Amino acid sequence: MIEYAALLLPLAAASGWFFASKYYGPNESISKIDQTVYFQGLNYLLNEKTDKAIDVFIDLLEVDNETVGVHMALGSLFRKQGEVEKAIRLHQNLIARPELDPRTRFEILNELGMDYMNAGLLDRAETLFLELEKNKYPKKNHIKQLLSIYQQEKEWDKAIEYANKFEDLGHQKKGILLAQLNCELAEEAVSDNNLTAARSYLKKALKLNSLCVRASTLSAVLCMKEGQYKLALKFWEEVKNQNISFVPVYIDSVLSCFDKLGMKKEKLNFLSKIVNKFESPVLTQHFILLLKEQNGYDQAYSYAKEKLLLQPDLNNLSMFANISNRHHVDNDLNLLLDLFSKLHQNKIAYHCTNCGFDSDSLHWCCPSCKSWDTVKTVIH
Repeated sequence: MIEYAALLLPLAAASGWFFASKYYGPNESISKIDQTVYFQGLNYLLNEKTDKAIDVFIDLLEVDNETVGVHMALGSLFRKQGEVEKAIRLHQNLIARPELDPRTRFEILNELGMDYMNAGLLDRAETLFLELEKNKYPKKNHIKQLLSIYQQEKEWDKAIEYANKFEDLGHQKKGILLAQLNCELAEEAVSDNNLTAARSYLKKALKLNSLCVRASTLSAVLCMKEGQYKLALKFWEEVKNQNISFVPVYIDSVLSCFDKLGMKKEKLNFLSKIVNKFESPVLTQHFILLLKEQNGYDQAYSYAKEKLLLQPDLNNLSMFANISNRHHVDNDLNLLLDLFSKLHQNKIAYHCTNCGFDSDSLHWCCPSCKSWDTVKTVIH
């Protein structure tokens, strides 16, 4: 409350200026009334009765082109402090004044639209910003807010339209965003069993952003559904080139394609190359098990042992314990190996590089900061 009182001081000062200008004017009887009301407002303010103080100062301070900025600043302050209902009330009262010039009315409506956005009243905000978009004044904020609204409402076609409009205004290119929006449309098309449309959206996504991992993974999964495993492997190879850290997320699907095609040697070669290029406990574990399956226990054991000696950590210790032959050790050592194998279980998690949000699930759009394609994989 004390913080609010401090923030209301500018309004009190503005009201005081207005009162002073009237006091030294021709009509002293009016100024005496204002004087009483003004000091009543100050009293409310000093006693931390901010709601009453706000009402007094708003009533005292006439709205005209000189004072409207003070009202708008107060409304913006309410919104930033989370008092959205007060901001809406203030801006609605302002817009009802007939004496406002067109530019001032435009700016107040813009503030009211932002109030609606913060309150989650997206339908009202959409209606208001669509109306303001027709105006001759700058449209950047309106297009930006409409883009946000259509993303929240999952109206992907409209979101694409406004992402393109944002670019047309000369702002930063939205290739990453547009690629993700096309991926959303592709997923909807897959749900509707319209695979032709899905492929078209994914092709467009990769054209907009050649590094779009999501478009490549969705394309690979779509190929697998249609039994096109060789083509799916090409898309999985693209994922490796786009962002190798995502390969562990989809490794089971990748290896499944090799199995479907009977490509055992190629399967081992794929893992061999990638574990030498990228450090991943998940991939290393798969490689050791596959090495044991295809080349025998001794080779898998030697690899795990060498890995542990070169890099003694919990991940490699756990993998070594898993591969160790328990038939040639005593019971105590066997127990120890069991404990080590369970000590550290590899788990893939996700981290937003934009805001730091952590999650156990993959979100292409960060739930916290709403940024697209900012998530990276993390191994626990």
